[in-house]
Amino acid sequence: MAAAVLTIILTFIASGSVWLAMGPKFALNEDEQANGLLNLGLYFLIGLPLVFAVVFAVIG
Repeated sequence: MAAAVLTIILTFIASGSVWLAMGPKFALNEDEQANGLLNLGLYFLIGLPLVFAVVFAVIG
């Protein structure tokens, strides 16, 4: 359970950092605010498997 929480927290931090560094690169919505939020969610979904692998490689 702790590994799952750690994975979610680290993914949120990593995706937020990538979003701040790169900005909204994908045009997912015409509204600028909604597009930024959707990009953050997409970065989260892209980073989740990567962070999951890192967390379980370090723990295991």
